[in-house]
Amino acid sequence: MTGGAKPPPHIRRRSQKLILIETNMTCLRGCQFLLLLALMLLFAGVVQAQAPVTWSLRTTPSPSIKPGYKFTAKVTAQMQGGWHIYSTTQGAGGPIPTRFTVPDGQPFKLAGAVSGPRPHVAMDSNFEIKTETYEGSAIFTVRLAVAADASARAQALNINVRYQACNDKNCLPPHTVKLSAPVILVAPSVALGPPSSAATLQTAKPSP
Repeated sequence: MTGGAKPPPHIRRRSQKLILIETNMTCLRGCQFLLLLALMLLFAGVVQAQAPVTWSLRTTPSPSIKPGYKFTAKVTAQMQGGWHIYSTTQGAGGPIPTRFTVPDGQPFKLAGAVSGPRPHVAMDSNFEIKTETYEGSAIFTVRLAVAADASARAQALNINVRYQACNDKNCLPPHTVKLSAPVILVAPSVALGPPSSAATLQTAKPSP
């Protein structure tokens, strides 16, 4: 075959098929990348939408406590714009009220009712009852007691918060967030100094 001669038809058809297959593979790889990117953006949006409330816990006035003593902890809820949670005194027949529990297995227990700021009370057309809500932020005071026989050492204070977040259109399922902050238990004979800055731990997302 001379240099200027064209390849036979079956050779040309095979070359065209190979070019078409390579083009389709390149398009497929590009489509897979775009699909993966779209799924990542969608997942990020869903995660943000499903976690509109951020919680934090701190002990006051000092993280150093003696066994047998009582102290308080502050739990703060920070809500995204348009979202709200419900008070600890929210009545039955509607949304889930906010509940605080101290799990077993630690030398701390609740020493009274949890108190919070005055909620906003209004008729809710979705539930058709009056609801007590917080928007923006809310700080709750949790009163705690230390067991008298607790060991004098560093301990972890664990508090669980069960709550429900809603906006004007829908409500998310109730969630439980698990908070923890360090507490140092000192021997009864140790004299405590002036209050130090509070110990704080921040949690970014609730867990079901």
